[in-house]
Amino acid sequence: MQLGVDLDTALLDERIALRVNRMWADGLVAEVRELAGRGLPEGRTASRALGYQQVLRFLAGELTEAEAHDETVRATRRFVRRQRSWFRRDPRIHWLDSAAPDQIEAALRVLADHRG
Repeated sequence: MQLGVDLDTALLDERIALRVNRMWADGLVAEVRELAGRGLPEGRTASRALGYQQVLRFLAGELTEAEAHDETVRATRRFVRRQRSWFRRDPRIHWLDSAAPDQIEAALRVLADHRG
């Protein structure tokens, strides 16, 4: 039994953009620049991670920094949509509305119904 919290797509998109803004403000570009000097581009996994991949393209001159930022937002949104679609098919997950004022009570009802 699993509980999932469903968030309105527009709000989720807004949060993704805010998160990417925070990643940039917290030094993602400097982090990737340093890791690139340690062999990050040769790595098979980390170099393809959301954000890292786009910053590496910026550092290689393939994108402007603004384009890398915007592509990180778009790629993250696509990834989240694929995750949501995949998780939606899992019958073990009981979805709760993130906007509902009674989330805790709803979760407890689902758990009680599952046990009962």
